[in-house]
Parts: sequence; C-alpha cells; structure tokens
Amino acid sequence: MEPAIWVSSDWHCDPGELKKAVVDWITQGKAGNYQLVGDGDLFNILPWGREKWDGAASIEELAKLLGDYPFDYVAGNHDPYRIMKDLMAPYPNIRVHRRLRLEREGRKYLLVHGHRWAVDWGFLGLRRIAPWIVETMVDIAPGWWYRFCRWRGWLATGPAAGSSTGKEKERITNLTRVIWAGATNHALRKGCCVILGHTHTSARCEQGISKECGFPAYMVDDGDLPDGTYVEIRHDARLKFLGSRRHDLQSIEPG
Repeated sequence: MEPAIWVSSDWHCDPGELKKAVVDWITQGKAGNYQLVGDGDLFNILPWGREKWDGAASIEELAKLLGDYPFDYVAGNHDPYRIMKDLMAPYPNIRVHRRLRLEREGRKYLLVHGHRWAVDWGFLGLRRIAPWIVETMVDIAPGWWYRFCRWRGWLATGPAAGSSTGKEKERITNLTRVIWAGATNHALRKGCCVILGHTHTSARCEQGISKECGFPAYMVDDGDLPDGTYVEIRHDARLKFLGSRRHDLQSIEPG
C-alpha cells in the first residue's frame, strides 16, 4: 500500500531557523512514513535576497532534520525554482519541482504553489498563458518581478500608504478569488485535483465535474502550515484537511 501524502505550504522561514510547526510536521511525517511535499514559499528567499542564503542555518536544519528521507519541494514565488535548485543541490533526497504531478487510484493531482494564477489578463486575451508568464518572470527576474508585483498590489504584503483596513481586506479577497478561479478552471479543464497554497487561506475546496474527463475535479487550498493546516492525500485517493497541532486535529472530507 502506498503511503499517504502530506502537502503543506507557506512556511516562510527566514535564514536563521525553521519554525516549530515545520519541525513538528516533518518529525511526525517521517514517523508515519508519509510522502512529504512542501508546496512553495517554504523559505523567504524574497525579499531577503539570494545572497543571504548561502549556508543559511534554516536550510541546513531542514537537511539535517530530513536526513536521507525523501522530500519533494515545489517552488513558489518567494523561493524561485532556479534558486532552490541551486540551494538544494547538495541534498539529493530533496527534489525541487516547478509543479508536481501525482496519481492515486486513477485520480490525477497537480501540486503547485498557486502564484501562477495570481494575475488575470483575460482582457488582453492572455488568460491561458498568464500562468506561464508569471512563472517565467519569477524564474528569470525574481527580484524585479517581486518589486513590480508589490507596486501593482499583487502581493498581500500589508496595506498601501493611506489605504483603509476595509479596502486592504477587499483587495486581498479579490486577489484570492482570482487565484482560486484560475486553479479551479485548470482542474476542470484537465480533469485533476489542483492542490495549492499561496493564499494562506485554510481548508478551502471547490469542486465540479470535469467536462473533458467526466468525473469530479477539485481545487484545494492547503492553507498555511504555521497557522495550522495542511492536506493529506490518502492511499485511497480521498482528501483530508488536517491540523498541524496533532492534539487539535480537525478534518474535512471533500465529497
């Protein structure tokens, strides 16, 4: 029987150390022989900058904690793929992906951070290729793209000068809806389950019937591990939302 898969995202660890929730999650995952997937933004390469991360204690701590245990690292917008491939090169058990495709019991899963759907350029006729453009910019010009997105208000990095709390909440809600809509559309078109992070929203699930494949497709937001949630793909292909504090476990079963 294949082990269940644990998916978590948005650790946002700085160079100094791993967060306690991360250490606990990895320790429990190894003890249970789960397949562990980090779904992006595990480290704050941005905005710290690449030069801060050579020999970073938090990365060395992750490697030591894992030992030779396999770990799949899906790159996000704060930890671009090319940079993470370089930083994780000394650790062959840590496999870095732009996106990760898995299959269980005939059900297909796409594990991706979610920032690829953070812009909607439908008005330019670019809705289908916008995700590729976003990932390419994160990959080849991460610092410039980060500053551009912050200027455009595409990052939930705090309210702009002079904006009210209500307006900021509305802005972030609208950004989140764009991301969920893009991921849900992809799931329905491709007949798969999309699992993403990026929005820091706990236990969100959208489902529908894939027109192309004729069976239920899901968009699942795995939440934010330090804030308490992650996703389990069980050996029978069913999904559960779990709490990172094992004494306070909560689960939701998408139908």
